[in-house]
Order: sequence, then C-alpha cells, then structure tokens
Amino acid sequence: MTKKIYRDKDRDINALLKDIETWFSEQGYQTQTNQTDGTLFLQAAKTEAWRKAVGASRAFNIIIQGQPKDFSIELSTGEWASNLTAGGVAAVLTGGASLLISGVTAGWSKKIESDLWSFIDQKVMFGEKAKSAQELSTLKAQDSLEGKLKQLRDAYDQGFLNETAYNAKKLELEGQMRATNQDAETEGKLMKLKNLLDAGILSQGEFEMKKAELMRESSNSELDAQISKLNAALAADILTQEEYEIKKAVMAREYELAGKIKQLENARDAGVLTCEEFEKKLSLMV
Repeated sequence: MTKKIYRDKDRDINALLKDIETWFSEQGYQTQTNQTDGTLFLQAAKTEAWRKAVGASRAFNIIIQGQPKDFSIELSTGEWASNLTAGGVAAVLTGGASLLISGVTAGWSKKIESDLWSFIDQKVMFGEKAKSAQELSTLKAQDSLEGKLKQLRDAYDQGFLNETAYNAKKLELEGQMRATNQDAETEGKLMKLKNLLDAGILSQGEFEMKKAELMRESSNSELDAQISKLNAALAADILTQEEYEIKKAVMAREYELAGKIKQLENARDAGVLTCEEFEKKLSLMV
C-alpha cells in the first residue's frame, strides 16, 4: 500500500475521484465507487476473463479521505467487492491490502501504480478547485431548472399540456435559468474583485465602483427574469399586449431607479460622496 498526503490544496475531491475513475475506464477497467463516513472509495479491475488469463485476481483500491484543503490518497490492491455497499467498503478496508504482488503481475502492477500517481499529482496540482457554498447552490438550482424543463417537455409530449400553456411555462423557466446563470457569473466576478482588493491591486474606492457596475448588471438579470414572466403571461393570454407593454415599462423604470440608488450608495460608502451630497442627490431622484 502506498499513501500520499496533500495539504493546503483546495481541490474538489469528488471531482478528483471521478477523474481517477475515468482514467481507469479509458484503459479498459471496470470500476465501482462508494462513499461512507467521509471516505471516498473506488475499485478498478480488468474483466474476469483477463484477470484469470494473467493470474491477476485482485483489484486496485483508491481511498480518498479528508477535506478539500487537506486530504490523503491511498493506493492498494484487494479483493473485488461483489456488493460495494457501506458494509462492502468496510470489509475491503479491513480485509488487508498490499501492492506487494509476486509473479507475472508484479511489474504490471508497479507500472499502473507509477502511472496513476503521476496522473493524480497532476490533477491535484492543476485540477478542479473545491466549489464554494454559493457555487454548489447555483449548480443545484441549475439542475432543478433543467429537470423542470424536461418534465415540462414530457408533459407536453404526453398531451397533458397544450402548446400555449407549454410555451408560456417554458418561457418562464428559461428566464429563471438565465437569471441563475447571470447571478453565478456575477458572484464569480465579485470574488475576483475581492481578491484584487485584498491583494492591494484595487483601492477600496475602485473596488466599490467596480462592485456597483456588477450590481447593476445583476439588477438587469433580475429585470430579464421578471420580463420572462410577463412574456409567459402574454403567451398564455393572461395579459393583453397593451397591459404587457405598460407593466414592462413600469418594471424597467423601477429597476433603473433601483440601480441608480445602488450606485449612489456605493459612491457614498467608497467616500466619493459625502452623506450630505448623497442625501441631496437621492432626494432629486425620488
């Protein structure tokens, strides 16, 4: 058994396990994975016929334990688990493991071990970073919306919705998805801005002004989502064209005003405007 400990790496260990699984699959291995008690586990083995032919009856075990910043990876061989449930994983982990294989498979196993560690080291160094709580939330929201779109299409194909209702609901869901994607993009840009501020590349004033621009973009995405709902209502004949245009114009004015107020607030917070100047400009707006 060989083991490496990686510290202060901030890597998505679930994505890392998936990469290792793909590495084995591309080389003709069958794989199985499980997760229990904070341990990510993968087994990889050649087909039964191949293993019998070369006398290699054992499977490769890969165990990842820890957190995105600090984790360990163990590589060993063991018996192929016929049922990789939590109990199956425990049996494999406690059943003894070694890479000290004699006979015809010794050189082959060492070559696989060496190649795999090289691959893992590269992935740890340059692979996917651990996702923030915000990123995970965004991915969950995107998956949910994609699932709803699929369910909507299935309902239409099965005749549960007519074309008018289908198109109206589809427009609304697509608007929500665009807004979700825009929010995720804005969040990523804000994180980069904060890093530039912390590194001293941006002053507090520059940071606040850039942040205001991003918030204005975010406000526009919210407006797009609301307009998508109006489009859906128009498509479903809930609103007339005249009502639609009136509501759309009112909505646009409200979002424009909210954006300008936010800019003023950021300018005040950054010290560009005094509190007196802020109040004066605000009173002229409202």
